[in-house]
Amino acid sequence: MERRFGDAAQILYHDVQDESVRTEYARLVNEMETRGLLYPVTVVDGMPVYDGAVSYPGILRAVQERLERSPA
Repeated sequence: MERRFGDAAQILYHDVQDESVRTEYARLVNEMETRGLLYPVTVVDGMPVYDGAVSYPGILRAVQERLERSPA
């Protein structure tokens, strides 16, 4: 990720079984559960983009698309 995007993107992991994470990200966890998304869920800028598996190429594409839409 760093080689491709430098400081423009980072990967964070949050375990929703941790109560403090469920509290901090309550809106997002609620949305994922309401929509019936399967863990793991990949989120880019607060929006779930993939669920049920981790796809490194998919994450790279989602981040690239997000960065292309960002104002310079």
